[in-house]
Amino acid sequence: MVEVRRPIFVSGENPALTLYTPETDNLTAIASYWQCELSPWGIGQVLILWLEKQNAATNEAGLGRIYTDNPPLARGLVQTLVQYFPEFQNIPMAEFSYMDAVLQHEFDGKVYRAASRAGDMRIEIEWHKPLDQKQIVWPGFPTGPAAFDLMTIICPCETAQVLVNGRPLDGEVRLSQTAEGVTGSSAFLAFSETWIGPFSAEDKRKTT
Repeated sequence: MVEVRRPIFVSGENPALTLYTPETDNLTAIASYWQCELSPWGIGQVLILWLEKQNAATNEAGLGRIYTDNPPLARGLVQTLVQYFPEFQNIPMAEFSYMDAVLQHEFDGKVYRAASRAGDMRIEIEWHKPLDQKQIVWPGFPTGPAAFDLMTIICPCETAQVLVNGRPLDGEVRLSQTAEGVTGSSAFLAFSETWIGPFSAEDKRKTT
């Protein structure tokens, strides 16, 4: 049976990463890249980057910045979705600065690269060696007062890195494996990512 779902809120690609100091739980970097083909704010790209203090002290990227070629899209994504993502909990996203930038991305099946240039600042995020491909269907993804139905293709990656003006920053990917042998990673690609909604979070709780 064919099922038709509306309204489409956002659709595109959304790879992300969280890097750690080796053998610790200490975060060194969090990045979320968006290539949006459909949204209430039009098409565009957004690169959200947070660095812990030691990493931030070694470059001019700052603790938290949002690079974009569509500022309304960037603000809309952060306010509606990203601030509620688990990896950004306890991160002061309201303090992030927004930067006009030229962004591009490429993927050859082995390496996904997202790049941003804002003045003399060039940020590159690289995801290497996808390990798996799986569809995730998450009804009622919680986003504060609202909820969305999320569908996406997730590809966990073996390694990833953040480069600022060509210099790689500290931090490494954390890999995991379930009892069933399913591999997970703190760095992953997300293709065909589609958010349907918004719906009332209370209504979603009643139906799930």
